[in-house]
Parts: sequence; structure tokens; C-alpha cells
Amino acid sequence: MKLFSLIAGASASYYTTDNYDSTTVTGIYSTGTTPSYSTNEFTTNANRFDVEYAQGCVYDYVKVVANGQERNFCGEYSDQRREKQKGIKEGGKMTPDLVNVKDDGFEDLFVLGGQATVSFTSDHLFRFSGFEFELVEADRLDIIEYHFGRIAASLPEDASWTERYVNRFYKVFNKVVDADNGENCYEDNGFGSEDSADDVQVFDESDFCKLNGQVNAALNSWARNNACEGRGKVHRQVIRAARKVRNFYNDKMGC
Repeated sequence: MKLFSLIAGASASYYTTDNYDSTTVTGIYSTGTTPSYSTNEFTTNANRFDVEYAQGCVYDYVKVVANGQERNFCGEYSDQRREKQKGIKEGGKMTPDLVNVKDDGFEDLFVLGGQATVSFTSDHLFRFSGFEFELVEADRLDIIEYHFGRIAASLPEDASWTERYVNRFYKVFNKVVDADNGENCYEDNGFGSEDSADDVQVFDESDFCKLNGQVNAALNSWARNNACEGRGKVHRQVIRAARKVRNFYNDKMGC
């Protein structure tokens, strides 16, 4: 495990990580340092996050730029600390109009494409314990779930079938998770080398009908290789159920 620290007064530093299981990113309070991380897709999980709370994160904030989007975070997970800070009138330097602000702590992120830049800004008047992120390389199921989330976010909010579609997907997805024992059971599932097919590596950026089919194909490939636990031929159960979910979306969206 590698440790990256943000040190007060340091000039911008950039780091690249490759071929890791996990990496820890630690923020020592009061700095403007901006490390950059690059590898395969990964998730950013907060082991600790304690940055001064203010509505809109106008004083202290951690900025994460990933997936082509900027997000800004402050506060912590403790409601008690946040309530205490609400009554404090501060004369520090403000940074108004931040975009995509979350002022009640850090939200774990999935980083597509494996590159993110993290920066920390403080007005130096109040100091808290800072933050620690663990960067964990994403597995195939993380990637599939991320792209399904893109489909779900694109659904019409007023459609009566939206919730049903999401629930059906997660019924299949949870079966997939439960069947994973960390082993590859491709041959045990009745497949040989002549049956091999490349896993889906490209997920469409704008055509959600195509993306729906690609998510389905990725689930099928995963099931053939990794659906090892459960009663009966679990990989076949997953493939049949996933096909129904795919067709349900196609019918509703006219694909």
C-alpha cells in the first residue's frame, strides 16, 4: 500500500500509481497541493473525512476532478460536529459558487478511465483532522454496475416502469454477486476454449440502447466465468434473467 500526503506549503505534486491493490491518500490540513492518480478504473473510499463544514463549502473543501466532472466536498460524517459549526461566524476567505457541492462529508466515487485529481483548499482559520482516501482498483462488477447506473440516471422520472426496471436489474446483479467465490469456473460451467469470447471492453457514451445490450453482454460473460456458487446452473439462471431485463428496457424505450 502506498501513502500519499498533502503537505502544507508544498507546491503542486503529481503522482501516478500502477498495478496496485489499494492506495491510501492522506490529506494533512491546510494545503493547496494537487496530486493526480492514474491506473485502471478504481473506487475512492473515505476511511476518514473531517474538513470544516460550511454551507456550500465556501471556506475549506476537497475537490475531486474525475469522469470529466468536478465535485467538491467538506464537512464530516458526524452530525453533531456539523451542528456545532453552523453557529460559528467566520471571517475567513470565501470561495463562493463551487459546483457539485456536498457539505456533509465525502461520497465514495467510482472513477472511470482510472484518472482523478484531488486538491485541498483551506482558509487556515480552523483546522480539523483532514482526510484519508483509499483508492481500490475496481473489479468487473463495479464497472458493470457503474454503466448500469448511467442507464438508470437517463430514465424518464415520470415513467411508471422505471423503479420496476431498476429492481429487476438488481435482483439479477445481486444473484451475480452472491455467486462469486473468487474462482474461475468457466470449464466447470460447461465451456471450453472453442466457446471463448472476448469480454465487453467498450461501453457506449451516448446510445443507451447499445449500452443496455453491452451491460447485458458483460453480465453474461461474467456469469459464464464466475457464477460458481448457488443451486443449479447459476450462470444459466443469470443469463436468462439478464436477457429479460435487457428486453424489458428495449421494449419500453423502443430500441
